[in-house]
Amino acid sequence: MIGIETWIDLGLKALTAAATTTVAIYVARISKRQWLTNREKLRLDLYDRRFKIYLAAMEFHKALVIWDGTEEQQKLIDPFIQAFRESRFLFPESSGVFAFMTDFSKHAFFITNFGKLREMLSSYPKELNQQAMARSDSANWVLQSMEPLEQKLGPFLNFHEM
Repeated sequence: MIGIETWIDLGLKALTAAATTTVAIYVARISKRQWLTNREKLRLDLYDRRFKIYLAAMEFHKALVIWDGTEEQQKLIDPFIQAFRESRFLFPESSGVFAFMTDFSKHAFFITNFGKLREMLSSYPKELNQQAMARSDSANWVLQSMEPLEQKLGPFLNFHEM
């Protein structure tokens, strides 16, 4: 026969095991929830960084369309260069985003530095005319650049599909 003390001892052990199991399940649920929250935060952070690249390109695009080299316009160059360089690491190569941003930066560089080139070529009207035509081509390229850029960025910035 089992005595009352043995029953109490077995009951306490069973209660301890049940409490330990309950706490372990609760901790596991909290851990899973934290993991899911951290995963979503990472996705949101990545989205924010990618969106900043889009905003920098859009702001610089607006300035390039009417470029006259003002100080306000000049201040947009560094944020664009940073966004351009970050695009290499935040988008897969297959997306074509970095390649497009590379083309964008080449055209932008030509537009932003044309004033200096014009001064250097002021004594050479034929070369100056050729460079003015090239600047016009770059300006036209930039004018038409936002839609292709948005198409390349679209899969990464479409918040409805995240």
